[in-house]
Amino acid sequence: MYAKSKKPACLIIGFCLLAQLIIVSSVDARRWISTTQQANNAFEYAMGYVTNQVAYRLGGRLSLTEYAEALAQGKEPGTDIGVDSSAVVLNSYRHHIPNIRFWGNEAQTSTFADVSSSALYHYNSQPLAKEQLVPGDLIFFKNTADRIIGVGLFSHMQGSVIHFIVASANAGQVIITNANTNGAYWRDHFAGFGRLQYTVN
Repeated sequence: MYAKSKKPACLIIGFCLLAQLIIVSSVDARRWISTTQQANNAFEYAMGYVTNQVAYRLGGRLSLTEYAEALAQGKEPGTDIGVDSSAVVLNSYRHHIPNIRFWGNEAQTSTFADVSSSALYHYNSQPLAKEQLVPGDLIFFKNTADRIIGVGLFSHMQGSVIHFIVASANAGQVIITNANTNGAYWRDHFAGFGRLQYTVN
């Protein structure tokens, strides 16, 4: 009797372990890290914001097409229309991955079409070393309270100077700019590098 009762228990445990593996695999399958090609494509799209001198606007979420259409309708750049730094990143990747979604919490149980720079940093990026960066990877910035306040798209390095695309409140538009990684601003405001992590619906 003992041997007979042990076999079903072993089978039940085995099925439970198999079910757990299937669940873990399905969760892992929904988590993607952007490829070099995807990052490069995002960078090229983001350059369109620069060349078209798209205005900065806090909370602005427009794609390049939407911005051009609003401009043609007489909307005022910077007042009525524009983009902020996270919108440049989201739209640049969304242009090539139309069904892209982003994680909204640490447990990665909720996804959204639109997230902030902070959510990109905390839940949607894989940390990178400077040597691993490719055009289109992410650069995060913080304030003096260590709160994430912005994100840019990496372009290239020239010695200790890093070049990147960002929607700049100071410049009033999306620009390609640079910072000396040995300088005081970089030391006080740099938060980290990341490769975009995302899911799809």
